[in-house]
Amino acid sequence: MQLRPMAFAALTLAVLATLAPAVGCKSGELPPSPVSLINGTRNRVNPFRMTLTTDPTWPKASGPILLKVHIIDGAGEPAEGVELKADVSMSGGANGAMQVRFDDRGKGDYEAQVTLEAPGNWDVDLSAKQGERNKQQRLNIEVGN
Repeated sequence: MQLRPMAFAALTLAVLATLAPAVGCKSGELPPSPVSLINGTRNRVNPFRMTLTTDPTWPKASGPILLKVHIIDGAGEPAEGVELKADVSMSGGANGAMQVRFDDRGKGDYEAQVTLEAPGNWDVDLSAKQGERNKQQRLNIEVGN
């Protein structure tokens, strides 16, 4: 008598295993990982994150200043091949902005040289573009005497 319930269970499992592919359960296809979904969303919402440093660290007016920008993508990886430009202007100033184009140094590093004639706070309005992805970000530097 115990053979019947076991035979029924075995037959049920065999039928389910046969029908599973027909109703959409494919063993070779897994859903995307949560990390890839998060990174994909991050890339659409915030495709780039940019940091700005200068050389010299404490720039002086009327001397050459190297602007260094490091760019990472939404997944935290260095962004290479980005077209990076900036409008540099004195904070709150009425004068026009100086337009600067950055050179790609690889591994997410970009550089441009400027000479700023007056001490004070300067806005660096960055514009990054790579294919369909783009971002604008305002950073600033302080220039001494």
